[in-house]
Amino acid sequence: MHKKRYIAGALCPQCQQRDKVYVYLEGDEKWRACNRCDFNEPFDQTDNRKPEELVTRVNQSRLGEKPLAHEVAVETVKLIDPNKQT
Repeated sequence: MHKKRYIAGALCPQCQQRDKVYVYLEGDEKWRACNRCDFNEPFDQTDNRKPEELVTRVNQSRLGEKPLAHEVAVETVKLIDPNKQT
């Protein structure tokens, strides 16, 4: 039996299940596999694809809710010196 280390948030390329992918060592080689399907391949750490953002309650707006502060368009503000005579 291999010692499994699960990869948080990883998506299985075969069955598309999240949090089911783990890595393990076989000899000197690192492998990744899925505990949901029969996916199994050598683990390549040079894969630099940007992962898609997880859908959470924080990054999804609800119907009828006002947008959060960081979702509002940025406006320019002109600072004035109250002590300066014009």
